[in-house]
Amino acid sequence: MIVTTDIGNILYRDCKAFRIDIVPVGETLTGELKSERIVIHTKKQQPETYWKKSFAEVNICVPNLSENEANSIRLNELERQANKLFDDVVSTYDDTAYRYSIESIGTEADTALKCHYVNVRILFEVLNVN
Repeated sequence: MIVTTDIGNILYRDCKAFRIDIVPVGETLTGELKSERIVIHTKKQQPETYWKKSFAEVNICVPNLSENEANSIRLNELERQANKLFDDVVSTYDDTAYRYSIESIGTEADTALKCHYVNVRILFEVLNVN
């Protein structure tokens, strides 16, 4: 059985391919962002007949070049890498099959952190059959 904390751990493991520091679960970014960071948010699971579905968000944060100026070249690189890494993944964890894919992806701004980020919304499905 895979629970939401396992989903977070799976995505944490998969995000290591970016070679960017990942913010630990429970910690919050505050103040101006000085270096690239990844933040992972997992949501509640919803059981269905064959799959338990949930959504997770992976935010890949990039500091602004200057006041309100995004590092669009780096954001483009990360968005392309995320498209390859997160789409149509199928595997097992703790003897349970899962799959995940990108539900939506795009860039957004965070004025408080003075950064822009690639927001990847992931549909995560866990096989719900014994």
